[in-house]
Order: sequence, then structure tokens, then C-alpha cells
Amino acid sequence: MLEEERSGTMNRACILILALALTAAAPVEAQTPRAASPDDLYAPSASSAAIAAALDPVMRGRRGSIGVAVYSVDRSAPLYLRDADRALLPASNMKLYTTAAALDRLGPDFQFTTSLYADGPLLPGGTLDGNLILVGRGDPSLSGRFFADSATYVLDRFADDLRRAGVRRVTGRLIGDASFFDDELAAPGWEAGNLLWWYGARVSALSFNDNVVVVEIRPGASAGTAAQVSFHPRSDGLRIANRAVTSGRRGGRSIGIGRRPDIGGYEIWGRIPEGGAPVRYVVAVEDPAAYTLSVMRDRLQRFGIEVTGRDQVVYDRDLLPRRARRLVASHTSPRLVEFVRVINKRSQNFFAEQILKTLGAVIEGDGSFDDGADVVHDLLRGFGVSTRSVVIDDGSGLSRRDIVTARTTAELLVVMRSHPQFDEYYDSLLIAGLDGDPRRLDASVAVGNVRTKTGTLRGVSALSGYATTLDGELLAFSVITNGMPGGKGASIGLEDAVAEALASHSWRRSPTLEREVGR
Repeated sequence: MLEEERSGTMNRACILILALALTAAAPVEAQTPRAASPDDLYAPSASSAAIAAALDPVMRGRRGSIGVAVYSVDRSAPLYLRDADRALLPASNMKLYTTAAALDRLGPDFQFTTSLYADGPLLPGGTLDGNLILVGRGDPSLSGRFFADSATYVLDRFADDLRRAGVRRVTGRLIGDASFFDDELAAPGWEAGNLLWWYGARVSALSFNDNVVVVEIRPGASAGTAAQVSFHPRSDGLRIANRAVTSGRRGGRSIGIGRRPDIGGYEIWGRIPEGGAPVRYVVAVEDPAAYTLSVMRDRLQRFGIEVTGRDQVVYDRDLLPRRARRLVASHTSPRLVEFVRVINKRSQNFFAEQILKTLGAVIEGDGSFDDGADVVHDLLRGFGVSTRSVVIDDGSGLSRRDIVTARTTAELLVVMRSHPQFDEYYDSLLIAGLDGDPRRLDASVAVGNVRTKTGTLRGVSALSGYATTLDGELLAFSVITNGMPGGKGASIGLEDAVAEALASHSWRRSPTLEREVGR
């Protein structure tokens, strides 16, 4: 089966390479429409002229760095290219590349395993004479997302299994084995300002709760007292430098929060009125593996199990204790296809990064950003998609070092149409009118007929995906803007106009075609 899939991939790549070679000498935007016959309505040149007639008015007068590519999926033929080879930041459109590689190289049924081991004997009285070792292998789902909003569900089950085994006290350490990935927690191109917030969550083989925590600030008992700060889920491993104070009941509320990597936590400042409502921030943790261990220790205590030794995170397997270990508890994640949906429909950065490093670990033997990127590059080359202008710094598109082109993105979408996992890929995208921002792609012709992945960074916006025309033909398109005047609103307006124009298009009713065939 594997060889058949590889053979199918090579055949698809050859078809795409041939189609690109045939069109390379005469770029679509430079072609002169030829006379068409009534039986030739679906010829690429006629289609190109018709699409240009629909999109040129949309593009007219637009400034900034803009790349647009539209392809016929069935024919692997470009229909409209406008600065399609311009190197641009993709924002979250990078997730299209990461999820395609995940479905191809790992498969939709791939699952992660997280394990708890003990490396000592259980003595009379319930004492485990040794260490507990929590081994992470990249699972992004140890949270409430798949477990009825119970963030600690998996850790609670581990603690319960240990208690049922008779353990009440552990003489050794609580060790977190995070060696499945390297110790680079953030991609080089992530801006410092993103590292505080949930969308800048760090990447670790041992992760918990999307590697974020809710910081809650409440007023103190009376005016002039310190504000009260707590973490949810509870963690004694996180630290706070609290400079926030309680003001009078008529005082205003002004609370700020910042990173404090030096103490492994945060700094809070400002004022909150006496009796006022709490302020909550969802922020990224500095050290995900250490955070996971601190929550694990808290859950063990709640189940009546004391660990006397300290917490220790290990990124090098050679530093693990060289003692025989036995499996105490294990958890298997949902299928990878579920994570692909989270990544593309929710645009979840953390999941995308965990998947990228998993690609590196499983395929290349090193769970790093670089090795994960190598897997994606290899995928594109195997598909016959040019990687000349593609730079992959991370899996989510948060990095400002990521570079793609509209052409490459559209070509990837074209090839995925003939992939065995196309249905899973297609179903992971936003459905116009049903998913995402209800204000976008709300024209009746687009609803249900357009599937997309959005992307937004400061000064960057993108929309790529598939549109089904009124004639039932599937088109792949990519619109990427960098530095477009008018900001996010202008970029979104352009993206939606292109997608809706494609969905509303009909070759048979195109004024351009009617002129060409003499109707």
C-alpha cells in the first residue's frame, strides 16, 4: 500500500510538472485570448481570459505587495497569475503546508502516546523507592479540548492509576522527559511581543493545556492592599511579581501584565477597584515541560500521593536515570486528523508547531524546527511544487521569516486534490457561511462553495483554498498581501472579493467567452 501511494504521488507530481512546463514559456497574464469554439468552453486559454475578466476589475488600483494565483484543479492549469511568484509572508497560510505534510507523512490515523513510568520497587506501606518519569512525545491534546473541558483529565487519570497501584509516597524525583523534541521552544522568527500571549505558546515534547495558563487578578480585601493573583489550572511552579493594588470602589481599573522569564512567570501592575470584577489573561508559559510537571505534582497531591524529590526536566536521554523502569500509566491521543481540523479551522498555532516538530522527530529523527521544515520541503519537491522561494521557519506562520508565493500555495492545493487524504484536508478548511468570521464570504454564491484557510499578522493577510464555480468546476486559489494600504480591512475585502468572484463564475455565461465564440 505504501509503495502504491508513493507511486501515485510521483504520478501526480509528473502531471503537475508537465502542466507547469507547458505554461512556463507564456505566462497566463501575458497570453492573448484565442478564438474559441462552442465545444471548447473549458480550454485553459478561454478560461484564463474569463477569469481575468472577472478578477482584473477587483485587482485594479490595489497597492502593496500582492500575489494572486488561480488554478483549475482538474486540469492542473493556471488560470490567473498576478505577481504569483512574489516572495511574501504567508501568516497562517503556512498551516496549509504543515497539515499537508502531516497527512502525507504521518497519516490521518497517527496518534501520540504519553507515558508515566516508575524506576523503583514499591515497598510495603505504599512507598515507591525511586523516581516517577513522565514521558512526552509531542501530544498537543493534553488539555480540556477533547476531554469535556477538563484540562487535567489525563494527568488525573495518571494519578488515579498510580494510587490504584498502591502508591502513596515517592522517594525520588518527578522527572519530565521532553527529549523527543529539542530544547528550542520558540522559532527564531517569532517576535518578542508574541511570546506573552496564547498564540505564541512554546513548543515542547512534554506539553499541557496548550502551554498556556489563565492568570486571574482580583481585588484585595480593601483599598490599598495588594491585588490577589491566581493561576488556572493551579500551578505552584509559576511565579508572579505582583505590583497591582486595590483601589477605592470608585477608582478606575487599569491592569497590565508582562513576561518575567528571569523568574519563570509574570509581572502584574496597575490597579483594580475594591469589589470589582476580576481581570483574566490567557498567557503562554515560559517552560512548558516544567509547567506540566508542576501541575502533575499538584494532581498527585490531590490524589494523596507525595513526591519528596524535586522536579527535573530532561532534554537529553543520556541524562535520564539508568535504572530499569516499568510502565505505570499511558495515554493515547485522538487521531491526527482531529488535530488537522483544529489547526486549519481554529488556526491553532501551538498544534501546528507540535505537528511540525513531530514530523522532524518521526521522519528525520530529530524533533526540531529545521528538521520539520526539511520534511515539508521534501514533500513539496516530491509533489513537483517548486521550493525555490519557500522559506519555512515554523509550522504555524507566526514567524516573520516564513516565505511562500501565491503560485506555490495554489500548486500545493492542486496536488492535494488527488491525494488519498484529500477529503480530510478539504474538510479541515473553513466552510464559507458556516465556519469562521460570519461577516466574511457571506454572499449566497460563496456559502458552502468556498473552503479556505485564513492568515493574519501585522501587515500581512492571506486567504487560500478552493472555490467551486457555478459550473461545478473546482478551482484552487491563493491571495496573499503584505503591506497593503488600508490595513486588515482592505486586505480582507480583496481576498473575499476574489473568492466570491470565483464562486460566482460560469464559463458558459462569461461575457468574454460569449464574445470569443460569437454568441
